[in-house]
Amino acid sequence: MRQGEGFPLVLLHGWPEFWRVWRKVIEPLGRRRYDVIAPDLRGFGASEKPGVAGAGGYRLEDHVGDLLGLADALGLSRFGIVSHDVGAYVAQAFARTHPERLAGLFFFDCPIRASSAMADAGHLREIWYQSFHQLAWAADLVGSSRAAASSTSGTS
Repeated sequence: MRQGEGFPLVLLHGWPEFWRVWRKVIEPLGRRRYDVIAPDLRGFGASEKPGVAGAGGYRLEDHVGDLLGLADALGLSRFGIVSHDVGAYVAQAFARTHPERLAGLFFFDCPIRASSAMADAGHLREIWYQSFHQLAWAADLVGSSRAAASSTSGTS
């Protein structure tokens, strides 16, 4: 998704989202003289899904390369990034490897490296969906009907 004119601002989504998570801010930012670019990270939304085993093709360096390729294809010599969750990992790695391309970096809801705090019962209640979405049958269950999606999200 791309909207607006002005200084380029790339919005990177989290997991298991895609560009549309930014739908409520794209238009207002575009009106404020930003060229808002909200891509799908590799393997998310309508992006290509590499046909490789395991995590191959979905490594952090693959996502960083995709972002660099996107910036080059769009002619963005310098731009800002707003990111969260998995997108924040990509943004930070991009900043470390290509700092000359960034005019600004903002990230939030950034995952932390595994630690004993990850196993705390209070923390696990907050991230249950991450384990759920990795189950082989999760997509079939959630995608089977609106009712199934509502009951798994805790809403009705």
